[in-house]
Order: sequence, then structure tokens, then C-alpha cells
Amino acid sequence: MPNFFRKHLESFYRSARRRVFPQAEFEARVRELVERMVPKTDGEQRPNPHVLSWHLRDIDVLRMNVKNYGFQLGKALAPALARIDVQGEPAHHGLVSKPTTQADVESPWFVYWCQQLGIAPVYHRKLWEFAFTLQALHEAGLLAEGKRGIGFGCGEEPLASYFASRGMSSTVTDLSPEQVAGKGWTNTQQHASTLRMAWHPDLVDEARFLHHVDHKFVDMNDVPDVAEPYDFCWSICALEHLGSIEKGLAFVENAMKVLKPGGIAVHTTEFNYSRDEATVDNWQTVLFQRRHFQQLAERLAAKGHTMLGPDFDVGDGVLDGFVDVPPYTWDTEERDIMAWDKRAKPVAHLKLAVDGFPTTCFGIVVRKGAA
Repeated sequence: MPNFFRKHLESFYRSARRRVFPQAEFEARVRELVERMVPKTDGEQRPNPHVLSWHLRDIDVLRMNVKNYGFQLGKALAPALARIDVQGEPAHHGLVSKPTTQADVESPWFVYWCQQLGIAPVYHRKLWEFAFTLQALHEAGLLAEGKRGIGFGCGEEPLASYFASRGMSSTVTDLSPEQVAGKGWTNTQQHASTLRMAWHPDLVDEARFLHHVDHKFVDMNDVPDVAEPYDFCWSICALEHLGSIEKGLAFVENAMKVLKPGGIAVHTTEFNYSRDEATVDNWQTVLFQRRHFQQLAERLAAKGHTMLGPDFDVGDGVLDGFVDVPPYTWDTEERDIMAWDKRAKPVAHLKLAVDGFPTTCFGIVVRKGAA
């Protein structure tokens, strides 16, 4: 901590102890002190002379440099993805529960599933989540006409439309509009309040979609029993929003009851891959760690289920070492703060900082026990 800042804080704390401030007043005084020392300029628009401001003033510029480097690198590498030789459905690779890696994105199976979804392959973890889910179901022999699946927290994702195009039936679920109000998901296409919001006309015609897909409101913290079990279930980046790490783990366990014996569950979520024991819990977005997935594997095994893997290798590619920083949105208005290159697109987004922790996606594959 800079000596100047330390001197001010120590003086303030000594004064606070002598005067015995009420907690609310004490916290307000601390905020006032910090807010005076952080701005880049003072009230007269002159550079703020406080040392803390001097240390912080270049952070936005450094963020721009980091994002520009990663985006330009991703943009330079992306054309090679379109040249990857893809012939027929991908081979079986023994896919297990694992994090997103650059090697996955550069594999024929990733490119194949992007093509199937009508999406240009780029280095983005959201595309990896879709491709991982489809590859896991493909290797389990479940991408076949007549198979049935149920998705949790589906939002407007394209998987149900793709399944319908292959003659597969599915149920898409999400929270009721009353439960999701105020969470911001409706503004980012992460919530589906009607069946048609999950329809992607570029993948399947309307009549076929409506024949094969139905919609229900389901609270993932209270997975209901089903009259007719499904062949598979899935969720894309949803279980980290259930309120706590424990609730997310419990959901994976509870969701197994909707499956037939031998059925497959595929879920993707957030993975804090730092070695620090600290992580985010009891929040609107929690971050799972290696220990949590190991605990999950043990809990599932105790109930007769098998979690494939897990593998925790986050990769050694150059983009595996690039950790994107906020803002992450594709929205042009928010990206105006980075006017250094409005042509840049976020095509290098495999790892990212979430509340200060290096994070990526983690795919979970579970096979239901026979009993």
C-alpha cells in the first residue's frame, strides 16, 4: 500500500477509535476518503495528486491494451478455423468433463457443430458450450431421431431448434417471468418466457419446431418429477445462477431424476481455475473450483451415477493464456469506451476475469446409473 494512502488511513482509524463512530458513519467516512483519493482529476479538472489515484489512473488504458491484443490475436487466428478439414460427423474422442481450451476450438468436432448450428467458428467460449454439449450427446448416441431431451434455463439458445431439425423432441424450461423479474436476463437473451423465443427459423421450420418442442416453467432449485423420463438433459451456463455453489451442485444431482437409466446429463458452468482457495459464493453468479467438481463426482458416484472424467487441464495455447477483462458485451454502445478500434470483435474470449478471478467454462457429463 502506498505510504501516503497508508498514512491517511491510519490517521483516520485512530480518530475513529477515539470517537467510537457508529458502524454506518464509519463506513461512510471510509467511502468518502477513498472516493476523494481515486478520481483521475480534482474538482478543478486538475490531475488528482493523491498517490492512490496515481496508481489507478492508467487501469482503463491497460484494459484497452489487453483487450486489443487478445481480440486482434483471435481475429488473426480465426480464419484458420474455417480451413479445418471436416468430413462427416466427428469421431468419438472419449469426451469427459473438462474446461474450455484453445485445442478444443481448433478441433474438427468444434468446427463441425458450429457448421451444424450455422455459426462461423471463432474463439468464443459460448460456442464451445454448444459444441461440447452436442459432441457429448453425439458420443452417447443420442443425436438420433426419436430421442427426447429436456433443457434447463434455456433462454433463447439454438439447441432445441437443432434437435427438432433432426427429428428429436425436447422440452425447454426457464423460470417464470415473475421469478426472473429484475435479474437482467431478459435483456441479454438468457431467458425464454414463451416457446417461440427458442425457435430459430434458420435451423428448422416453424411447423417442425412446434411439433417437436414444448415449453415449461421450472425452478432449477426445485426440479420436478416427470411422468416419462428423458434420454438426456442439458443446461448451458445456468447452474451458477442458482444462488450458491451448493445449490448448483444439488441441481446436477437432482436433475438426474428426469433421466432414464443410462441417460446422459450435460451441463456447462463457470470454472474459477486459480489455485487460490478463495472464490465467489452466495451470489448471483458463483464460481466453481476444482474441489467442487471433485466433490460432485463423489456425490454422484454415491448415488450410482458416473461423472465422466473430470479433467482440469485449461490448455497451453496462446489464447488459453489470454484472460479477457470487462466489458464483455458485443453491444456497440458499451464498446464506445474502447473507440481505439470499433472494428475489433470479441473473438478471443475463452478465458475471462469474473469478479477478479480467472474463469472459463467447464462442461460436465454424467451418465445415470442403471438402478
